Amino acid sequence: MAFEENFASVLQGLAEAFSGPEEDLMLRGPGLGVSEEEEAREEEEVALRIAVEEWRAQRSSAKIAWEAALSHKDFLSTFRVTRPLYKYLLYEWEREQLADAWKARVHPADRQVLAALYYLGNLEPITSVAERFSMMPSTIHSVIMAFTNFLETLGDRYLSWPNAQEKIRCSEIVRQNGGLPGVFGALDAALIKIRAPAGDEKAHYIYKKVSTGLKCAVVMQFVVDAELLLRDVHLAAPSDANRASILQTSRLWELLHCTVAEETHIVAPAVYPLAPTIMIPYVGEQLSPQETTFNELHAEAFKLTRNVMTALKSRFRRLQLLDQKLTNIFKIISSTCILHNMAIMREGPEVLQDLQMSYRSEADEDGWHALPQETISNFGILGGEEKRHYLTTVLP
Repeated sequence: MAFEENFASVLQGLAEAFSGPEEDLMLRGPGLGVSEEEEAREEEEVALRIAVEEWRAQRSSAKIAWEAALSHKDFLSTFRVTRPLYKYLLYEWEREQLADAWKARVHPADRQVLAALYYLGNLEPITSVAERFSMMPSTIHSVIMAFTNFLETLGDRYLSWPNAQEKIRCSEIVRQNGGLPGVFGALDAALIKIRAPAGDEKAHYIYKKVSTGLKCAVVMQFVVDAELLLRDVHLAAPSDANRASILQTSRLWELLHCTVAEETHIVAPAVYPLAPTIMIPYVGEQLSPQETTFNELHAEAFKLTRNVMTALKSRFRRLQLLDQKLTNIFKIISSTCILHNMAIMREGPEVLQDLQMSYRSEADEDGWHALPQETISNFGILGGEEKRHYLTTVLP
């Protein structure tokens, strides 16, 4: 008994020694300039790490399968995706053949996927998530970032610009729901709150100064279609100025600028330029009855932006406040958008009704259009005014 206690004490000490805040030890092959002595020492360190992780996993083996007892409803509430989608992710994850062989040996693939989903779906500190899944904080951090990298490899399949048939289908959905004719989606930007970055980068991400300190965020410009699928996402810093300026620096600007003969279009607030593919509302106090009707239908279609942000931040609550390095933050946001689309496409929008929509975009001023220097756009793209006028005249 005394031997076991001493051995446990030694392993605990090793666990603390190897639980650095940033990176885990990785299995590496012989490299250039690495002596045999250094190589042997690295192999010994990896062996010790494996022993520590195995000991920790065995020590808390009673907790390993706690999620297996969850009902389908509780599983969805806990991990923010359905079991079928989780199994699909697990299948794709295992196909990736993770490079971190020792992690795959100590922490099975299902544990890693569940841990990453739990992290994205909750606001618990990473240390708490690590304890829940019997991993070291540095291990859980590596698992999370590996999972976001994995999701980004699926981006071409699940986050892409719609083709002509998809636009027409979505525009019919908007029209049937009382929106403006020809609208397949909506454009806007939202703030994803983050902890203040360290160093000089902080200045670029400050969007508000308050008595209690500085508020920082990443700007997420997005296009959402009628089925709540994100069709384009662009991330920027609040220091990049207003929404129109951010649009002009994104690939979306070139895409929309070059597409002038489209019958379909997106709706956007008046801070964006009017274009054949971007319909903004009329601005002014003296509007004609037809212009007022246009604005009402425009507003109905524009609700898509608030609906998708409510769904995104409610399902993946980590996006309500991110506490990571900036490079990791950008990866987490983009990969979570891909995961959102996967959920919509593979689960169906009805699943959103079973999730608790705890986030309300319309009630969160700081999380929504809180960008500085916002003004009504004073420029547009040739053909935008003519198209809006035509749509206004043919409205019932």
